[in-house]
Amino acid sequence: MGPAVTESTEMYLVTVYRLTQHVTYTSTSDIAATLGVSLPSVSEKVKRLTEEGYVLHEWRQGVALTEEGRRIALNVLRKHRLIATFLVQQAGYGLDEVYEEACRLEHVISDRLANRLEELLGYPEVDPQGNPIPARDGTIALLRYTPLASIAPGTTVVIRHIGVLDQERFRYVCELGIIPDTVVRVLDVAPFNGPLTLAVETRTVALDRGIAHDIGVNIEEEVD
Repeated sequence: MGPAVTESTEMYLVTVYRLTQHVTYTSTSDIAATLGVSLPSVSEKVKRLTEEGYVLHEWRQGVALTEEGRRIALNVLRKHRLIATFLVQQAGYGLDEVYEEACRLEHVISDRLANRLEELLGYPEVDPQGNPIPARDGTIALLRYTPLASIAPGTTVVIRHIGVLDQERFRYVCELGIIPDTVVRVLDVAPFNGPLTLAVETRTVALDRGIAHDIGVNIEEEVD
């Protein structure tokens, strides 16, 4: 058995996973911006992760996970999302309150405890944010939703996934009442990449188009 994986390594691997969900490679500058650390620090860490067999670093292409790096990243994400689900469903946390708590706990709970949490929660498929929860065997479901930003005015949708990674923006979205299972009607879409005007329950709110790209929905008529 190799050396224990450090919390820092887990954080980097999860970050690379998140940044490469829709592309093959990510850049060291994007990793640095996401983690809020210096580019030289990221370059040095990526070099070590490459030597340890967790990532691939192609000079002209960027950084990607190896099979082992992906396995570790998904295991950490599994724990994070199960913890988040427990905090919301059983501990009375708000959706916008769980991120930091789950980030701390994801590195310390055992696989056994994660499996027990999954059983206690009734084997949830997604967390409260709408993210798929990786299975015990390391697989993860690919959920496809329509981006809110592409919805035409006059359409009623159900929010299914909040993919906003920046926590300040995420809290803002939650404050607007845009959370999973909420029914929202698109009232207007401003031209030239302007904001969307939405009816959220009894409120009318404006939402930045860039943020709306990271929110997944189902058109109401498609929902059972």
